[in-house]
Amino acid sequence: MKNSVRFACTSLQGTNKVGILPVDENGYRTMIVGALNMFNSAGELYVAQEAKELFDQSSAFMRRVNRGVLKAEYGHPKPQPGMTDRAFAARVMNIDEDRVCAHHKTLWLEDYKGPDGKSVLAIMSKVRDTGPYGATLARSLENKDENVCFSIRAFTDDRMIGGVNHRTLRQIITFDYVNEPGMAIAEKYKSPALEHFLDP
Repeated sequence: MKNSVRFACTSLQGTNKVGILPVDENGYRTMIVGALNMFNSAGELYVAQEAKELFDQSSAFMRRVNRGVLKAEYGHPKPQPGMTDRAFAARVMNIDEDRVCAHHKTLWLEDYKGPDGKSVLAIMSKVRDTGPYGATLARSLENKDENVCFSIRAFTDDRMIGGVNHRTLRQIITFDYVNEPGMAIAEKYKSPALEHFLDP
């Protein structure tokens, strides 16, 4: 018998969770889509103090949420060959209807314990698949063996403090469906709503 090496997802090992998110009566799932007071995968700290204002009802971002028009794209926008910085910034601000995969119904901030045990502010969303790439997202959400990740699309002010880049959100565009999250908790498997195995 030949030796073989297998690689598999271990995110839920040691827990009694299954990879299924409950769906409400309108087809929405509650997910973590970002975080504040937390380091991203590049070692940059997203600070909460001023960013909290963007979640007030009067902000331009929350007005889009309240109007029911905040959509997500399948993947973040990428600069195209020959595109100027100005043109790319304009693309980042635009949600391409041809790449829509989800609708964010409601967003809010919630205390959450990060991977290191420290308290962070999780950015929560009620998400539903929709648009041209909605079926792709739906299949991933319904597959218990596949993780689903979101990442913020935003403009920030950056300041180096003690060798660490502190990022303050200035304008949130949306939260896109991506392969890997910028924030470690912005994924299906970290959602507090994830279903558990039934106790015997």
